[in-house]
Amino acid sequence: MIIRFTRGNWDRFFGKNKKSTFRIKPKKIGHYNVYGGSYYKPVKFGELNITKVEQGKKLKDLTEQDAIDDGFDTLEELKKEVNRLNKITGETMLYKHWVNNIRKLLEMS
Repeated sequence: MIIRFTRGNWDRFFGKNKKSTFRIKPKKIGHYNVYGGSYYKPVKFGELNITKVEQGKKLKDLTEQDAIDDGFDTLEELKKEVNRLNKITGETMLYKHWVNNIRKLLEMS
């Protein structure tokens, strides 16, 4: 299975202790290959496992702890990034995906 990240959000796993990711649609628990870049020239960043998917929560109901879990310093930073990537409203449901076994490709160091 495949999951996509921006390079900046992928790097949060390695510098900001990111341990979750929010998605508009819930993904299945399991192993994922992680890609970034364009859809026409995808770049493999690495791989990870999704271990748990929490019940949906509206963007406006996210907490500071959600932001920390997702590798952001503040809730406002998280909301700004989610909105930049998805163009959503405060009423949009998001699903928190817990991840582990994050592995970066060697050439990405």
